[in-house]
Amino acid sequence: MPALIKNVVAPLVLLAVAVGIAVLMLNSRAELPKREPDNTPPLVDVSVAHPGPVPVTIHSRGMVTPRLGSELVSEVSGRVIWASPDFLQGGRVSEGQLLLRIDPIDYEVAVSDAKAALASAELSLAEVSVVKKEAAITEAEARVEAAKARLRQAEVNLQNTEIKAPFNAVVDDKRADFGQYVATGTAVMKLLGTDLAEVRLPVLASDVPWLTYGKDAQGNWQPVTLTASFGTVDYSWQGRLVRLERRVDSQTRAFFLVAEVDKPYDVSIQQRPLVMGLFVEATFSGAPIDDAVRLPRTALQDGDAVYVVTDGKLHLQDVKLMRREQDSVIVRGLQDGQQVVTSRLDLMVEGMAVAVAS
Repeated sequence: MPALIKNVVAPLVLLAVAVGIAVLMLNSRAELPKREPDNTPPLVDVSVAHPGPVPVTIHSRGMVTPRLGSELVSEVSGRVIWASPDFLQGGRVSEGQLLLRIDPIDYEVAVSDAKAALASAELSLAEVSVVKKEAAITEAEARVEAAKARLRQAEVNLQNTEIKAPFNAVVDDKRADFGQYVATGTAVMKLLGTDLAEVRLPVLASDVPWLTYGKDAQGNWQPVTLTASFGTVDYSWQGRLVRLERRVDSQTRAFFLVAEVDKPYDVSIQQRPLVMGLFVEATFSGAPIDDAVRLPRTALQDGDAVYVVTDGKLHLQDVKLMRREQDSVIVRGLQDGQQVVTSRLDLMVEGMAVAVAS
């Protein structure tokens, strides 16, 4: 029994000694300094409000199209005996330039026959005029008029064997060439006018109240800047806003504002030809919004309020949202000199103390 008691008591003694040492070490450790709570108010960025007229910038995009575009058809039948070397797909042609010539032999014969018929009708009229029979004279005069009409038609048909460009254009679609037989009414080409280009620019209903277009009181057109990228190089063209189409797209509910550019292919005016079919970005100014302030989008809270700093504290103030733009909003309802918070904190509540960043 004594050996068993000894085996039990010895570990208990060692345990008691260890606990005592641990207590002694804890009691002898110096107290950790107490940390005071950090009451430094968070920093916020602000924008000082100065209500006044705020310019509006509107962005859109669209495709360049010609003001004039025509599909030319042959008004006579025959074989193409000549084609202009400029008559190429995508080639430029000038107003009045001869593009195709159809074999005129049949139409030259028709003109000669018509002239002969007119001469015969005029001779008959001269003969019956001597007789002075009213009915015969009336009939002869009618035959002369009919012969003149047939001659005019024959001459027009002969002229139509030469197909000319009706305006300065680009050949959009070439459908006939040398040696080809064309029938009356056959489409031989499609031309896109190059004197005036148009761009239809879709705008949202929310943009419409601020749109300005046409001429102002001084006779100046509302300008628009069109841009496009070619690789890493950006090009721009200046145009004018001429009209708002009086219709709404049934699918997108967008309105369309039309821009025009003069002489889009003239490199003496344009830094680069504004080619048909090019997709361009458009930027133009709208009517300014009076008594308003432009703010970063980050300033807007819940769509119709902002935080302002008053006496070092946050206060939520209602505003009227007038317009959203790409990186900013335009609002009304602020007083001159108010500090509007433009930064976002994890926690922002009414009456919260803040410091304005310098």
